[in-house]
Amino acid sequence: MENNKVVLRKIPLEIFIDVLLEIYEQGVDFVDIIGVPDEVQDTIGVTFSQEYISPDAIDNFEIDEQKNIDINLSDDQDLNQLI
Repeated sequence: MENNKVVLRKIPLEIFIDVLLEIYEQGVDFVDIIGVPDEVQDTIGVTFSQEYISPDAIDNFEIDEQKNIDINLSDDQDLNQLI
């Protein structure tokens, strides 16, 4: 198996942990993590689909046509939607 290691640097833990806790408490059991390297500070985001949400918590979310929800942890507008 090939080594596909990706290193994202300087990710603010407080924001990352807060977002993960918030969506977990709303019923999300799994996430996909998306990262974009940058020279100054890397960007990280999470995405999850309807199948990642606990069946009894599905009403907590508005699912788009692709049935995915993306949260960019560098975007204050995305973060404020969770609060």
